[in-house]
Amino acid sequence: MAKVQNDETLTAVRSVYPPVLLLLAVSTFIYWAYGYGEAARQLPVLVGTGTLALIFLDILSRLHGRVGIAIRSALGADFQDREMTRDPRWQSEIIQFVWLMACVASVALIGILPTVPIFIFLYMVIQGRLGFVFSVIVSLLALLLVGLLFEVLLDYELYRGMLFDRDRFD
Repeated sequence: MAKVQNDETLTAVRSVYPPVLLLLAVSTFIYWAYGYGEAARQLPVLVGTGTLALIFLDILSRLHGRVGIAIRSALGADFQDREMTRDPRWQSEIIQFVWLMACVASVALIGILPTVPIFIFLYMVIQGRLGFVFSVIVSLLALLLVGLLFEVLLDYELYRGMLFDRDRFD
């Protein structure tokens, strides 16, 4: 059962700095995606734009005025009764950011399809401390889901990465 946080904790949690930093990172990601070919940039720009919309909602929900209160109320994002009873250590936040950047770098280098199972497996085993066999199964199921959905059902060729992009070598 979570207890009501004191004013100092609420101020720290409602800080706009984390979403503003994320806004800068996602904006850089979208700018970078425009360097891809027309087809290759569609998915990264779509994901980045959707993420920007969520970031703006997050920023607005952190404000103290009527807009912030309305968004927190509508989305159930009120910080008075948080799921986490304590703030994570800043070192833990840095570790999560490094995982995210490793995933982005992997997508850029080897593409989406190889990154999906590799990232999921490594994250589950290293960060989540889950079993090897379970992590392999979940990773392969995720790869199957992403491959079937995009490559087969939607007939959309996912980004192949700088190392495996056929157009790069033409």
